[in-house]
Amino acid sequence: MSYITLLGDSIIDNKTYVQKGELSVLEHLENISEYEYTQLAFDGDTILNVLNGQLLSPAIATSSHLVLSIGGNDLLHNLSFLYEGPVDKINDAVAGVQQYIFKPLEQRFETIIQRLSSHRANLLLCTVYEGDLGRTDEFRDVLDSSKIMVSSFNDTVYKTASKYNADVLELRHIFTSPEDYANPIEPSHIGGEKLAQAITDWIQKTS
Repeated sequence: MSYITLLGDSIIDNKTYVQKGELSVLEHLENISEYEYTQLAFDGDTILNVLNGQLLSPAIATSSHLVLSIGGNDLLHNLSFLYEGPVDKINDAVAGVQQYIFKPLEQRFETIIQRLSSHRANLLLCTVYEGDLGRTDEFRDVLDSSKIMVSSFNDTVYKTASKYNADVLELRHIFTSPEDYANPIEPSHIGGEKLAQAITDWIQKTS
């Protein structure tokens, strides 16, 4: 029997965002497989929340498979720099973003993976998707710039996965249509079903 622990944010904990009668990612997982799931993922959580909270759960130590989807909220919290006025030297701006935003995130993210990889469980890391930001005025002005942020963080996901021999699930290949989103940044019933199927396929492959 496989025991799966789900860590992260609302990419997994999306129950609040699906319509009445629709299924969350967890409910899809339970509907299409007979594995036992523990959901630690919580809507709104950041990398720091996982590090200081979710990692403390005893369920992790008894899991055969661990799934982590985190980082999107960290990027959202740092979108403000995209709205700032032009800078004299673009290299200075890029260096500042790397030093003050991405470097701390990378260090915390690697600490999480280091701790998870110390357990004898298969580990799956999800990338951050780009969302459907173009559907609202709130994000439309930073649509292209936000994709650069996502790409930069996902580079960290891939590098860390390689270092700790973890698998990677590329969410940008799963969430490919507006119907996959319940709003600009949350999975819909349809997107959640696609994610659940991809996770289930990975569990079957690694069991």
